[in-house]
Amino acid sequence: MKKTIPFFKAEEIAEKSWMIKNAFVDNSYAICYLVEGTDYALLIDSIIGLGNLKAFCETLTDKPIRVVNTHYHSDHVGGNFHFDHCYLHYRDIAAFQKCIGVKKEQLVELAKKTALEEYRDLIEPDENFADWNAIRVFPICDGDVFDLGDRKIEVVEVGGHTAGSVVLIDHKTRIAYSGDACNGNTLLEFPDSLPILSYMRNLLHLKEHQQEFDMMYGGHEIFDPSIIDEAIETVARVLAGTDDRFERPGMLGGTVYYAAAKVKDGYERADGKRFNMSYLPSRVNIPEEKNQVIRTEQN
Repeated sequence: MKKTIPFFKAEEIAEKSWMIKNAFVDNSYAICYLVEGTDYALLIDSIIGLGNLKAFCETLTDKPIRVVNTHYHSDHVGGNFHFDHCYLHYRDIAAFQKCIGVKKEQLVELAKKTALEEYRDLIEPDENFADWNAIRVFPICDGDVFDLGDRKIEVVEVGGHTAGSVVLIDHKTRIAYSGDACNGNTLLEFPDSLPILSYMRNLLHLKEHQQEFDMMYGGHEIFDPSIIDEAIETVARVLAGTDDRFERPGMLGGTVYYAAAKVKDGYERADGKRFNMSYLPSRVNIPEEKNQVIRTEQN
């Protein structure tokens, strides 16, 4: 009998609520979540597309599954393409469309490079991988609600990491599914990240909902809601010009600043607090383009 590759593993974190990670690698690229209601189940993010996430979720629920993404980045939307749709904040839809075109062979190679050695030679371009072809995208915005029947999940806009980043609050279990909106490595260094001043406004909006949940299950980390207070405090220091301006190489090359100094050669903050944020000094106090601006793209 051919050895089976355990592409995913699930842990029930609350009633009919599962945290899902890749299981055939040393470290999962990201975390996604499946929440089941009486009418349908909601898949919140979909990791990076290594494995047939739809088939795996169907082992956890027999309800129809809808997919919502906290933002458009590839490590949160890769599994979308085993489905025929997703829900996404309207400000991230155009960027999501640029993800289209990845071939399953590219994902197979990525899987082989990152798999544990015992699974590496078993990976093939089969039904566990899908081309990133166009799917239906339904826009969502702040205040929208997914009504699953016996539970309602509210959309809260927390743009910063991307313009359309959202947090999804399950009021039944008092869990906020926060993607990359507010964590220990909140990256605001990208060209389409919002200015820091705009991010502060959105953190204050999230603060308005802070009493509605007890835990924040993010795309890479898990926190209690007090990290929101740390975030507001830290971002205020950036706006005032009194942060640590800790230099590190950026994800896209060049140097970026972290608001708080990190331990030597490590990830954690040197002062023991949890929230941290990368940014570019030129993107701190500039005004945000709140409305859509259509420009000619350069080839």
